[in-house]
Amino acid sequence: MNLIIKLSSVTYALKARDTLKLKGVRSTVEKNPRPKTKEGCSYILYVYNAPKDTVSLLESHGIPVTEAVWK
Repeated sequence: MNLIIKLSSVTYALKARDTLKLKGVRSTVEKNPRPKTKEGCSYILYVYNAPKDTVSLLESHGIPVTEAVWK
C-alpha cells in the first residue's frame, strides 16, 4: 500500500525522503497544494509500497509526522 505523509517543513520532508531511501523505500516530496490555515508551509511525502512501520521509523529518526493516510 502507498502512504501519504504530511510534514511541517521542507527540511523534515527531505530528511524523511532520505531516511526512507536508505531503507530502500521509494518516495517523493511535494509542497502541500492546500494546507490548512494553521499548517503554514506544509509538505507531502508520497511513500510507495510503504512498510507498516514507516511512521514509527521516521519518528524514531526525529522527524515529526503531522498526518499519515494509507491509500
